[in-house]
Amino acid sequence: MLKVKRMVVKVYEKILCDEEINKHKGKNFEEKWYKGSDGTFITNSADGFYLEDGKQKILFKFRKGVISEKYSQIATDAFLELSKKKHSNRGLAGGIPDGQKTSRHLTKSGQSEGKYIASNISGYFDRPLREHRGILGTIRACRTTAFTLNSKDLWNTGIIFIQRCSKLFKKIAPIEWRNQQKEYESINNNLKIPKTVFTTITSNYNWRTACHQDIGDYSKGLGNLIVIGKDFKGGYLGFPQFKVLIKIEPGDILFMDSHQWHCNTPIKITKEGGYRLSFVMYIREDMKLCNHKKVINGTNYFIWLIEKQFDYLS
Repeated sequence: MLKVKRMVVKVYEKILCDEEINKHKGKNFEEKWYKGSDGTFITNSADGFYLEDGKQKILFKFRKGVISEKYSQIATDAFLELSKKKHSNRGLAGGIPDGQKTSRHLTKSGQSEGKYIASNISGYFDRPLREHRGILGTIRACRTTAFTLNSKDLWNTGIIFIQRCSKLFKKIAPIEWRNQQKEYESINNNLKIPKTVFTTITSNYNWRTACHQDIGDYSKGLGNLIVIGKDFKGGYLGFPQFKVLIKIEPGDILFMDSHQWHCNTPIKITKEGGYRLSFVMYIREDMKLCNHKKVINGTNYFIWLIEKQFDYLS
């Protein structure tokens, strides 16, 4: 008779207080941090919770091997090249360099930039391009991302993968999925990824994130993290405040409270051509406020009904 291994379900406590973990923002935690009698290294499907104000909340729901080779290949074909492009706008997740107090620095041209890393967005976003802010007269504007607007064939191919992940979200975390669906239904149809509960996808290529909390995404749902790739080791997802490390590998999906401090362990490419590609799927929380359409240089914008003017001197 086949024995089915019972899935681990556990409530975790914070090992570091909020004041202490705040000192480590933008920094890295090595794998050894999670070892010892007060650490947890998760290698199989499991659910984790924590207590806040006497209420039990989801820290994570982790499932091994639920993204098939078929959907992994669809994601690779659609998003791999996009994900390799480097940008400087990932804040604390990009890390705080030694000797700096913040993740950003001023360039010779006077621009404020962080580290250049291979992290990109597709779908829709709730802030305008920097070069369009003056024309719009506001930063309260949602837009179609450049990839979705200009690479329609690749985007339409990739939607199948995104829809698959949304279905897994519904199956594994139905309450949080329903909360997110209600939010999704309040958003302009031009700003939603069809037949999902998402507006936005972040894709990361061989990028180890530093200790950070996600901001700007819908707070009553869960972050959806999916990893695909080949010939690499590491890149595990850690919640350093709880000393919990999850061995997320190609084909795995992790539903998580992305507003808790989290980061990755180092990523090592073991063969030429190897790569780690991760996806984060979510709703941007300001999306439901965007309705009034404007088009600027081919970019589709939807501006807040009540616009907040941007103070360029602040």
